[in-house]
Amino acid sequence: MKTVIRTRAVIGCLAVIMVAACITASAATDANVAGKWSVKASGAAGNADQTIDLKQDGNKITGDFKGPRQSGTIEGSIQGNSIKFHVHARIALDYTGTVDGDSMKGTLTGRGKTGDWTATRAK
Repeated sequence: MKTVIRTRAVIGCLAVIMVAACITASAATDANVAGKWSVKASGAAGNADQTIDLKQDGNKITGDFKGPRQSGTIEGSIQGNSIKFHVHARIALDYTGTVDGDSMKGTLTGRGKTGDWTATRAK
């Protein structure tokens, strides 16, 4: 009888530990993208050097965008190391990508054209 009770207690403790581990894993922190970034974009429309200045509140991103022929505001989000944001400007742009410390990369779309982008955080 005591062996059965101990076995159930051990199984119960393991279940609690597993649930806690799952909760911790699902609450992984979002990458920090706040700051100024130098962006290089390339694609069907050509190459461009851009700058973005991002502010972050939890997983919400806002900021400012400056390109060679336009500027605007940014709204987006970060989930783990995945980033996506929309640039409100003369030509609307949508960026998706991944964050790795002080660098980012991904794809962008605007006016039906697509391209690639990379970014490096200014230090």
